[in-house]
This record gives sequence, C-alpha cells and structure tokens, in this order.
Amino acid sequence: MGRFINSFEIDVPSVTADLYDIDPQPNDNYSLLNAHATILERNVGGRARWYNQGGRHYIAVIGAERDYGTIQSADGAELEFAHESDLDFSEWSDFKVLQEALIDELKDDLETDDYWYDSTKNTFYHEDREARIEGYDVHPGVEVRISHHDRPLITLDPTLGAFGSRTLADYLNDPAWGIDRVNDELVGRTFIYQTSDRASCTVTGVFENTTVSEIPPGRFDNETLDEIESRHGKEYADRIDPSEPTVKIQYGNSDWYPAAPSLLLFAPSEDRPDEISQRATFGPQERWQKVEDFRELIGDISIGSIQTDISPSPVRDGISAYGYPVLTFGDDPSTEMAIGRPNISFNGSELTQEYWNPAKQGYLEEVGPRRTFDQDFSVAVLFPEGTEDEALSAYQQVREYVEEHLGLILSDRPGRVNYEDPREVEEWQRSLEDVDAGFGYLPEYDEDVYHKLIEILDGKPLQSLTATNLRSAQRSGHEADVISNTAVGLGVKLGVIPFSIENQLDTDAYLGLSVTGRDRTVASGVVVSGTDNQILYQTEETNPTGRSTVTNQGMAKQILIRAVQGAVNDPRSGFDRLSSLTIHRNGYLGDDEIAGLKEGVEYLKSNNYVTESFEWVGVDVQHSPTYRIYDDDGMPDMGSYAQLDDETVLIVTTDAPRLGEGTPQPILCEISVEEGNFDMYSVGRDAFYLSELNWGAPSKGIKDPLTVYLTRRMNSRLSHDRVSRLTYPPF
Repeated sequence: MGRFINSFEIDVPSVTADLYDIDPQPNDNYSLLNAHATILERNVGGRARWYNQGGRHYIAVIGAERDYGTIQSADGAELEFAHESDLDFSEWSDFKVLQEALIDELKDDLETDDYWYDSTKNTFYHEDREARIEGYDVHPGVEVRISHHDRPLITLDPTLGAFGSRTLADYLNDPAWGIDRVNDELVGRTFIYQTSDRASCTVTGVFENTTVSEIPPGRFDNETLDEIESRHGKEYADRIDPSEPTVKIQYGNSDWYPAAPSLLLFAPSEDRPDEISQRATFGPQERWQKVEDFRELIGDISIGSIQTDISPSPVRDGISAYGYPVLTFGDDPSTEMAIGRPNISFNGSELTQEYWNPAKQGYLEEVGPRRTFDQDFSVAVLFPEGTEDEALSAYQQVREYVEEHLGLILSDRPGRVNYEDPREVEEWQRSLEDVDAGFGYLPEYDEDVYHKLIEILDGKPLQSLTATNLRSAQRSGHEADVISNTAVGLGVKLGVIPFSIENQLDTDAYLGLSVTGRDRTVASGVVVSGTDNQILYQTEETNPTGRSTVTNQGMAKQILIRAVQGAVNDPRSGFDRLSSLTIHRNGYLGDDEIAGLKEGVEYLKSNNYVTESFEWVGVDVQHSPTYRIYDDDGMPDMGSYAQLDDETVLIVTTDAPRLGEGTPQPILCEISVEEGNFDMYSVGRDAFYLSELNWGAPSKGIKDPLTVYLTRRMNSRLSHDRVSRLTYPPF
C-alpha cells in the first residue's frame, strides 16, 4: 500500500540499429528525411527514423525483418546500408528512435480498436463518441508519453476531446460570421487538421487575398494545394475547393504551414462548455480504472523483430511527501504557523493539513502580516457609467479590511473616475502622479476592460472587483471572503507581505523566467528572496521575443543580469553579493537561453554581483505534465512527490483538489543546467514551499511556485497591446 504514479516500466532488450547512409545528404530537410524513413520501413520492416551521427544524417532502422543493401528513395536519393550502431537510451537522440518506434507501433495496433492518434497532444482518441454536449462530440482519449528516467517508461493519463461539427470553411461561408469575425474569434484557437496526420493545430491567420490555388506569401515556393498533396496525399487535396482562402496553421511551437479551411475542424481545447470540463474531472479511482483498462488494451509492444515487456504494475519507487513549511506572520516568532502546532485561528486546536489554507487567512487576521509599513496611500476608484455608488461602497469595505488587518492607510475620500468617459479619464490622468493605486469596479470580468484600466493607470497597482462576483458572494453568504481576498490582493500590490517562509530555502534567491504571450510574446523575470521572500526585482516593461516561446541568447543574458543587479542593489535584500541562485523557467529552457544565462553569470562574477564560487541551477517547471501521483488510500496529500531520476521530480502542490473534485495534476521540475552541487530533493522541496506563498488570496491555493506564478501573470499583462508598463506583482 502507498503512493504510485501512472507510469509503467518498459523492459527493452539491447537494441542495435542499422544505419543507412543518404546520398546526397539532405541537410536539415526533415520532410525529406521522414520520406526516406517511410520508404525504408516498407522495404526492410521494423521502424525507421532519421538519425545524426558525426554530423552526418542517416536513417536508423530498429527491428528490421529483411536485409537490403541499397534502396532508391525520394527525390532520387540512394539509401545504402552503412553500419550498425548500439543504441544508448540515456542519450536523447538514441532514445528518440525507440520512442517514435513505440508510438508508431501503438498507432498501428490501436487502429484496429478504433483509436486515432493526435500527435500534437500525444493522445489516442476513440472513434466512437461518448456524448454530444452543446454541439460538440465528446470522445474519450488517453494521453500517452514515452520517456526515459533511468529506464524507459510509458505514462497514461485519461482525458476527453471535444470536436465541433463545423470546419473553418463553414464559419467563413456563414453570413453571420465571415472573415472579420473569424479573425477576431477563431484565429488563435485549436482545430483538428483532417488529413493523414489528423493532428491538433492552431490557426494563426487567414490570407484574405490568397487562395489555396496560389503560392502563399512567405516561406513556401508551391501553391497551397500542391503543398497539401505533397504532405498528405491527393485524396485530401481533391476534397478542397480551389477558391478557398489559404490559412496559416502551427503545430505547437512549429513554423507555420499553409492549410485549407475545409480540412480544419473546430476542436477547442480551451473555453469548452463547463459540462465537458466537469465531465473530464475524473476522481482518482475512476481515473486509475481508465489507466488500467488502457494498459490492458495495449499489452506489450513489438517493434518488428524486437519484443518489449511493459510492467503490469505502476512505478512505486522514489515516492514520498515533503513536510509542510513553517510560516511566519507578524513580528512575534511564537505565532508561527506549522502543522502540529496550536492553530490560533481556530480555538488553539492542533493544525492539520485539512485546515492549512484556511488557517493562513485566520493567522493573517489574528496576527497581522509579516511585513507592512505605516504609510498613507492615495487610491482612485475607477468605475463604468452608473455604478459610482456601488463602486465606492465596495471600495470602503476593502479599505476597512486593509486598515484593520494589513496596517495600511488608504484614502478615505478616494479619487474617482468614470473609465468609460474619455474626457474625464484624460483630465483625471493629469494628476496621476499623485495616485498610488487604482481600485477597479467592473460589471463582469472583461480582459480588454481590465487592460484598459492598467493602461489608464500607466502600470501602477490595480486591484479589481466585479459586480457579478460580489453579488454572487452576497447571495451565498461569502461576501466577507470576496472582500478579504480583494483587500489582501491590493495590499500585496502595495508592498505588504502577508507571511513568509524564512531561512528554510536552499539558495539566496529565486529567479522566475517566462516567455509567453497573448497579442505578442514577451519575456519576463522576477526575483524572490530565499531568506525572507521579499520581491527584490521584477520586469516592468515589455521584452518582446517575436513568435517564439524561447527567448534568444542576448535576452536571457539581459534578464539575468538586470534581475541579479536589481536584487543585490535593493536595500531590503541584505545581500552584498549572491552566492547561489535557482532559476525557475516556466516551461523549458532553450539551448540559446542556457548559453545566455552562462554568459550572464560570467558578467555578474566579473562585476562583483555574485561570488567567485557562485552556484546556480536552471529548473524547467512544467505546469501540466502527463504524470499523476496516486495513493492507495484515496487522494494524495499536498506535498506528495515522485522523484523520477536524479534530475526530475513531480510535486503535488497547494492547488491539489479536495476529495471528490478530481485527481491532482502535479507540477514537474527538471534540472536542465547546473553549476554547483544541487540535489533534486531540495530543488523539489523549494518549489513546493514557494507554491505556498499564495499571498493574493491566502485561503486559496496556487499551483506553481511563486516565481512561475508571477511571471506567467506578468506576461499575460505585458503581452497585451494596451499595456507597456507594470510596476507591481500581479496577484
């Protein structure tokens, strides 16, 4: 009995690949390399994939069932057997050969069971729909990941896919839609490209004046129809109306490809009907049963002449739980909050995990924040036409909470401005330098209106409250919770630290780095002190990176240097120099980013911002991995972790659901670069502890460590076309 994960070990015998040389060499033309692999598979059996060795491209074949010396391939190339190579699965390029071979075998095997494979989402969906909800066909599916963590693993996670009945061509031809509405509402959304690949993609644009019978502007030399026929076959090209406009699509973070609207089926992965999302919220027992059923269905996998053996039992080693941190409130150490100590916010009874998050709010109200200051703040209330009285009433409730529990003094008679009146806004902005923060009262949450208010305030702190949330809370008896969370959020943006995790983290500071975006992709950084958790630096202006979600070498270097300089120069930090740093990357550190960080470290050493013995580690933090942690007794506890290898750990963080609300999805932390001596246990524990700093709403959880949580939200704001500056942590 105990904890386990949804992964199964794959026992693979020693594998020797046959390497076929390609003449002439195709450089990095991966479409052509894939064509060579397909032709080779048809001739020799087994599975083939392009492979690089010694700077030369080969086609690697494993499990070959027939011998061939020389084969004529695509574009007149000649494939000739060169030599054998023993694959080392600890090397990524070697493991990739096995990984793709296993997936290809699964695709063929499961096709007979009526499954199809979405390569973008790594998910097998069943052809038979499970339900039809609000116009969407709902199909059961299982995400499948094959990875290597000291040994090959196959990981299975059930899901649901929602597929519409209308193609993009249907929307373009609908008089109620047309190209303008498509550009506004469907560009940037997910579709299934109904071709031989049948993969999810994102529509990124529509060429209004270029049909599929023409060459699209940009990086292609052929007509769109020819590109489709070349990639997917004539049967798909023949389904297309030659007068359709060409559209641009992307698979994940790939370059764009030309496509035809009639082959694109709307399949939203976000903004799905609530009933579908709720249906996909499987509890631990139901989810695990689906895993076991799929594991039994796939059995073992053969790759040509190679037989693998998949364990019938899930991985149970390396799994345990971190202890909870000690939280410090106020200025009296005797009032620290910790599991097992008296809960002073609830009759002094022993604090248990069940009451951990609610107790944070109670301690804050009983003891007060860890850091506050005796200062008056000038606040302006921003509201739409006809809601001034409602807005001022809500503001007064927030002000009273801030003054009573956080110790700040806010304007008793705030400035006020109707944000829908351009003249009033313009006149009010003349005195903006006298305003410290804004309180926005919105009828309901609206992204554009919210960012409009940030623009009006020129990046100064903004805390909003919607009338819909407030009225709903009033009806349900939770008005006090909404007011307290709004008040604490405003206080934090003005510099209050509700509570801290002091002297329990391993490095001097923690740098969050994120490269994401909405209207544009931007890079942001934030530095949190490892000793008292103060925010010592944050990116305040936009750092555009173009389309890429991996920034360039120079940008990574610049963000690191500015962040460390800002942290060391901040008089609150107490650091003359940093001796250690953890970098949390939202997603994956790219090779160029790593190179830039290394250059930045050398600059910081030479300019005395860090010590000569400075140690640092770069950690990829994945928000939604395929892995899940289970417990034989039901729901795994917050703090449960699974160390997959010396560089990778899964962690169930603060945002774990309560029993009956689904199965927690952990974060995954993986060391991608290190200079120094770091152990995975401590790296994971620090990420878990930092996820406890849910300052914006102490009674609720955040999933990511504070470093990643803030930079994700910073990018959400700074990537909006209206926003050019942000001077506060966006809780």
